[in-house]
Amino acid sequence: MGTHIDCIIPKEKEYSVEEIKQKLKSTFDRLKSELLHLEEYGTFTENVNGNWWISHIPSENGNPEYITGEGDSFSIDIYKKVIHIGCIERFSSLYLFDKNISTELFKILTELSNEFRTSEKILIGAGGFGETDHIIDMAYIENADFEQVCKKMTKLNGIPAQNLAELNEKSWYLKE
Repeated sequence: MGTHIDCIIPKEKEYSVEEIKQKLKSTFDRLKSELLHLEEYGTFTENVNGNWWISHIPSENGNPEYITGEGDSFSIDIYKKVIHIGCIERFSSLYLFDKNISTELFKILTELSNEFRTSEKILIGAGGFGETDHIIDMAYIENADFEQVCKKMTKLNGIPAQNLAELNEKSWYLKE
């Protein structure tokens, strides 16, 4: 279930490209040991260095503007009303504890999202097989907010998991 991980949080304020770079660098500096653990035991994470490239994409051909970036095995997209954080590690790495990265991976995702939110709201879903494709399109093209995204996820994928262990049978986790 899921080739990668998608994390969605509400966008609570506007960010400059420089501010985003600083927040990401600060988080990666703080989480160096977790990132090195992910590099050693993860399937796809290599050469962790904490460097990010961030770019402002202007509105073009009817598509809205947004900010996007990548660093190590993570990505970020800042849309009008939500922020998307992605990770190339398999979604199953969050609940298959024998892979030995679930704790570190969950911590990295939550700490990254904490840099951009004050609320407790966080959605983590299985990406790659359609579980999150529609909601990311909604966030980007339709300017959907966090509540709209959660309603659509419930409609498409059922009730969310309440903890990581439940992700074995559910394709998404929600904390509101």
